[in-house]
Amino acid sequence: MASVLGSRIRPGRRHIPSIGILLFFFAAGLTVIAAVADAGLRQARPSGLPLASAAELPRLLESAAGYCDRLSRSALDFVCRERISEWSYPDASLTRSRMMDSIRRGLKESHSYLYDYQLIRDRGRSIRESRTLLAEDKKKVHVPGASLKTSMFWHATIVMGPLGLLSRERQAEHVYRIVREIEEGQDRIAVIEAVPKPGVPADHLVGTIWLRIRDASILKIEWDPSSIDNFSGVMKKAERFRMTPRIILTSEYGIEKNGIRFPSRYTVQETYARGVRRFQCSETTVIYDQYKYFTVETEVIY
Repeated sequence: MASVLGSRIRPGRRHIPSIGILLFFFAAGLTVIAAVADAGLRQARPSGLPLASAAELPRLLESAAGYCDRLSRSALDFVCRERISEWSYPDASLTRSRMMDSIRRGLKESHSYLYDYQLIRDRGRSIRESRTLLAEDKKKVHVPGASLKTSMFWHATIVMGPLGLLSRERQAEHVYRIVREIEEGQDRIAVIEAVPKPGVPADHLVGTIWLRIRDASILKIEWDPSSIDNFSGVMKKAERFRMTPRIILTSEYGIEKNGIRFPSRYTVQETYARGVRRFQCSETTVIYDQYKYFTVETEVIY
């Protein structure tokens, strides 16, 4: 079943050939980690104030479905800067003693990449992404048609991500509930959990959505990584560390143009846990800025 957001574990230290650009989910026993609000910006509503009422949830979901209708019909052509930073412990290993096990981290690797990123979605609804690499580890280069050089995770078509969780088709397959409410400035934001209905296979995107209550704008999605295409690399690490993987994938949509919300940030945190012990093995952060729009059309496409 096709999806609209790509993110994938790459086993090993460097590039493993990919078999697709789309993210799929299947049950793999991971635990969802609730996103922590930005300190000083977002605060949980005091317990004395009610959450967004259950009566508001249908309106929010209907507005989000309407947005997905427009997004699914959209014609897009834009470029932006894609700023990627990542760090990892590629040689981390488990050491054992009579008293306890411990993780030997080894050397920490850090890399950064700067791309000119372009996405074109034509009236036939085909999507094409392209990148020109402008800098690698702060060294200026110029590589047209460059591949994504991240070592552990890759991402694709993030702008289309809401379709995987909030389109009318997906809403028919999920149960939604407001789990908490957040204040950001004067805005109230509903944090909505989506889980598949009983009997619906979890072979697609699931997760938690941040919707601004006054207009149902989709601000953020945290994808439940209970399954990731080609997940063997993470599971092998988990077995090697004798720990359980905890992966957080978050898309933020902080930029708006002609009624379409564009990605501003994407992060992946790779952590392993056993009991109270935690070992974060890698983190990938992508910042999108300096947008230039050539086409952002949401009229009906015949």
